[in-house]
Formats: sequence, C-alpha cells, structure tokens
Amino acid sequence: MRKAAFVVLLGLILVLAACEQVAVPGNVEQKGEPTVKWAGVRFSSYGMRQSFGKDNFPGVSKAAGFAQTMQSYYDGSQGAYILIVGTMSGEDSCSLTFPLSKSIEYAKGTKTDDFYEDYLDAFDAAGYLVWLQVEPGNADLVELAKEVMTRYRHHSCVKGFGIDVEWYRPAGTDGEGSILTATVANKVLKAVRDIDPEYTVFVKHWDYRRLPVATDGFVYVNDSQQFSSLDHVADEFSDWSAHFYPCPVMFQIGYNADRWIWNTFSNPAEEFGQYIVDNMKTGNDVGIIWVDFTLKDVL
Repeated sequence: MRKAAFVVLLGLILVLAACEQVAVPGNVEQKGEPTVKWAGVRFSSYGMRQSFGKDNFPGVSKAAGFAQTMQSYYDGSQGAYILIVGTMSGEDSCSLTFPLSKSIEYAKGTKTDDFYEDYLDAFDAAGYLVWLQVEPGNADLVELAKEVMTRYRHHSCVKGFGIDVEWYRPAGTDGEGSILTATVANKVLKAVRDIDPEYTVFVKHWDYRRLPVATDGFVYVNDSQQFSSLDHVADEFSDWSAHFYPCPVMFQIGYNADRWIWNTFSNPAEEFGQYIVDNMKTGNDVGIIWVDFTLKDVL
C-alpha cells in the first residue's frame, strides 16, 4: 500500500535552471504568501463511477459545476481539472481514451473518441483549465505527450500534459514507479511546447525523490494519502512546497484513506485545502484538487 512520504531534508542545495533556491523543508525562510491559483477536481471515468455509480455518471453540466464550486471556495482561483486520458492496462501498457494517429509501443487507443469532447467543450466555454494526465506504463513519454496534446490542442481549456510517475515503468519498483529523470522530463516539455509554447507539464508522485529537479514549465503534484494525523498532512505538503519552491505545486486530496481526517471539517473541500495552504512556509502558486473517488460526498 502507498504510504505518505514525509522526508525531512537537511542542507540539500537545489540548483534549478529557473527555480534556483536552497530548500530545506521545515526550516525555510518565509518567501511571500502562497496563492491558490487553481481549484478543482481530478476527473477519471473509473473514479467518477466509484463515487457516483455507473448509472449516475456526472453529465457535462454537472461535471462543469464541480470546478465552479471549488473555485468559489478560494478567492482569486481558477477552476481546474486533472483529466485522466490514459490509464494503465495490464502491467505495462497505457490505454488512451481516443484513437491513435500512429502505432506507439505499449500504448493502445479506442475506435472512437466520443467521451471527453463534450466535457472539454463545456470547460472551454466556462474558462476552466485542464491538464491531461496519463498513467504511462512502459510507453514512451514523449510519444504519449505528442499524441495527447495534438489530439486535444483545439480546446482552449487545455493547458498542459500530466505524468503520474507512480505508473511510469512500474515493474520491479514496489508500486512506486521508476525515477523520472530531468533528461526525459525536459524532452516531454519540449515536445508539448513545440505544439504550444504556453503549455506546461505536471509531474505527480508522493515522493519527491522520484521526480526531476525542475526547469521552468513544470508543476509538481503531490497525491499523498494514508496520513497519521492532521499535523502530518500539514508537514507533508509544506515540505513538498518548500522543496520545489518557487515552482507551482498542486495537492490532490480527499482520498478515502484519509476520510477520518478531512471529515472533521464541516466543508472539507474548502477548509481542508485552506488548512494545507495556511501551513505552507513558501509562497508557491498552489492548486487544490479534490479526488473524484469521494467527490459525491463533498460537492
């Protein structure tokens, strides 16, 4: 089972191309106030079915309302979605939600693409922001990125590509995924920015050691769960923010494993996220993303 990572770094010097800082989690000089720039939800077909049931899958207008609600909780934020367009298939492949334009080893597509288009049209109209995430398996990340971003580039809401590193070449990694190197990550960033120079790439994990040192254009998503206490939550996400400061970060929260913690708040989607932000020690741009698995319970 996944365990929330909480590693205290002492004296680690991070040399970043565009994020050059000395980051010592838990002991960082205050550098501005964090800003909740994005507020929204994780959206996957399997997560929504788990939350709402097969027969009550959220329609387009209802799905668009989730981000509207989330952004209303955080002044100045913009509604956002992490949209899962590629999931692990078997032990090594990525199953995408649309037809492939070419053959990609360890990747497969569908015969038609009639699932997400209507949702993305609605997100376009509402002015929301969307990152398109894959669980890559053994598929080539650059090829996946080009395929995904080319497919959906016509949507104004699409702002970037996302990699769930937990599912990156996972064989033999005890469920943690292989380390994503800076070399590979920068190739992915170049590929998506060749399509649109404004695109960003997010990299997601609960252990910063699996992720590359950043250059400009990366967002760091933490999906830790199975916390031991509310203080543990604050320490985990504060340390994550400090480690990657001043780069943007997102926190994917609301897992069933932590229901006993976030359920202590009367409005978890607002108050639990704000608690995390209030305990940050660095002034990163922040995204608060509620997971679809418990979405029905909180929104």
